[in-house]
Amino acid sequence: MADPAESNKATRAGQRVAGAVKQAAGAVTDNQDLRAEGELQQEKAEAAKEARRADEFAQQKREEAEARAQSEELQVERERLAAEDTASAREERAEQDRAAEKQAAAQDTAVRKQATEQVAQSREQELRRDEVDAVKERASAEERAQDEEVRAERARRDAEVLETVENVEESR
Repeated sequence: MADPAESNKATRAGQRVAGAVKQAAGAVTDNQDLRAEGELQQEKAEAAKEARRADEFAQQKREEAEARAQSEELQVERERLAAEDTASAREERAEQDRAAEKQAAAQDTAVRKQATEQVAQSREQELRRDEVDAVKERASAEERAQDEEVRAERARRDAEVLETVENVEESR
């Protein structure tokens, strides 16, 4: 089954390309509506991309909140157990708890660091891909615009030839 994120990314890329094509066609044909539609389509693709990034950020914050809640629950449980123990047992248990908490904190820090690095790498890769896509889109749009300019120049020359032929025929 296809990955929905990849499918969405492909859809966004398609929207950006379609928007760039419309924008370039609008520029070449001096059709402001088509140009604006192309810009709007590109902005829509960017907005979808930003929404996905915001969702990832929100998910990360939810996970952090869950980790804090679990940590607080553990603390409450430790306090309840400490109240039940004798003074010497409490001291021993507190030492064990501190060691466990320190170890858990170290593990949590390592997990968060790894997750943060993965997100950063993912975002960096996505930015690189987007940059490459943008360069390709621009090159393609410029090539299409150049093709349109060549076709327009040919049409102008053909019109001039026809006009010349008509003038010659009229002068006969």
